[in-house]
Amino acid sequence: MSWNIKLYIARLEIPEERYSKSLNFEAVKDLLEVRSYDKSYEDYIKPGLLYFTEDLNTLAKELAVEVICPKGHYIMGIYGGEIRRGEEKYAGLVLEEYKYNGTNFEFKLYNTRDILVTSIDLLKKFGIMIYRMVYVGEMNPFKLKKYLNIILSCNDEKSLKQFLKKTLDLNLRDVSIDTFNKISSLINELKQPDNITHLNVDKYYVVYRCDGVFTAFALKPIENNVIIESHVSYTMCNSEAIAYYYAAILNYLAYKVVEYNRSFNRHQFARPLFSIYLTDLSWNDMDNETKEKIIELSKLIHKKASDKEYPNQRVALKDIASLQEFKELMKILDSKVDKEKLELALNLVSGKNSEQNSD
Repeated sequence: MSWNIKLYIARLEIPEERYSKSLNFEAVKDLLEVRSYDKSYEDYIKPGLLYFTEDLNTLAKELAVEVICPKGHYIMGIYGGEIRRGEEKYAGLVLEEYKYNGTNFEFKLYNTRDILVTSIDLLKKFGIMIYRMVYVGEMNPFKLKKYLNIILSCNDEKSLKQFLKKTLDLNLRDVSIDTFNKISSLINELKQPDNITHLNVDKYYVVYRCDGVFTAFALKPIENNVIIESHVSYTMCNSEAIAYYYAAILNYLAYKVVEYNRSFNRHQFARPLFSIYLTDLSWNDMDNETKEKIIELSKLIHKKASDKEYPNQRVALKDIASLQEFKELMKILDSKVDKEKLELALNLVSGKNSEQNSD
């Protein structure tokens, strides 16, 4: 549908000596400046329509990326759940150690004392695989500190529970009562998707936190078993350049929230990507020379970014901001972004009240 509507900007300047509440249009029309708006009606309303309809396919097209996934896999029992009143944490699905030993598979689950021994045939029967998981707690600006090795079933949740119960029964004489109880609780509590989607080794990705401070990094999976958990969002790109470009833009916008002393929204999902679109910082909106410089700086910052533990991601961003390359990146993007559009975009991902310790 095409709207044949022309837009104009009207500006009225009334000198103080002529201002009165009784003024009408006829009295001030000679003080009204009207000029054509430089966008069509379709272009003007597109950002609002795109945001409120939450059309991720259209947003992906506008950003020149392939797929937008606002949330990874929901998995319960990664680290054994929360400590409840009068109860201890149960076992976690994260593997503290594991190895293949002949026809056997030996592994130790998080928060347990004992190594379990099972057969490789049993792994195959229940579709058990070791996945490399991108976990929110291992993410810093421009940096994935490490993958978590996690045991899941490529069949379904029921198969994972059956495998753990069968393996626990096989090791009943050799494990402590503490390990038995913790794994039994894990079996009752764990959740995993029936269909697990892993990242494509032939693609590049931008990965960012989908809650609070949406710090990001570029990723090229090196194995066919890399998965994303539910506190993380990601975007699949068809080139390395686009991935590094958007990692830089996302961290820039996250830092602007910190710089303006604003609070981050609790849940972000695709909002940071809508913010990129609203600020005209998308891949298609940027000139080639600037894009190349941003990509170059992003790669350098990725190499220098720290994998240390931070109290929260605000502190991590302030640490990154001390790098000369990030200062240069900020200067470039500050010169390109429209301040009014930036304000509108930041309103999508943050509030105006300060929240210094938000993560």
